[in-house]
Amino acid sequence: MDRQEWMPPFAAMLDSFSSVSLSRYSVETVALVREMLPRWADEVRRGRCPEGKISTEPGSCGDMQFYVVELKFDALKDEAERSYFKRLPTSFSLKPDDVDKLREVAQRLLAESGDFQRLLRDLQ
Repeated sequence: MDRQEWMPPFAAMLDSFSSVSLSRYSVETVALVREMLPRWADEVRRGRCPEGKISTEPGSCGDMQFYVVELKFDALKDEAERSYFKRLPTSFSLKPDDVDKLREVAQRLLAESGDFQRLLRDLQ
């Protein structure tokens, strides 16, 4: 928009501002979770294991793994589909057809997520 000679409509600017701040918030939140996860895991292990005897051997008090599974519509390869989902309102009132489509795309994104697939493998 900043390269256009004309002023964009207010609605377009508002949409841009809100999506940028939400996107930044989400990115920062995920980054914080990834940064804090090792500390949280250590706290849990210290709480479960006797003092000074933390072991991560299978079956021991510290035998746990934490996973961050991040799903984003940006991972969708089809541009039209990606745009459709990114434009859905963030409300608790969606059309039944939109809910069905969201469920289907969530299933696909989980199937394509390396982190989620690693979690499933490790659970077996």
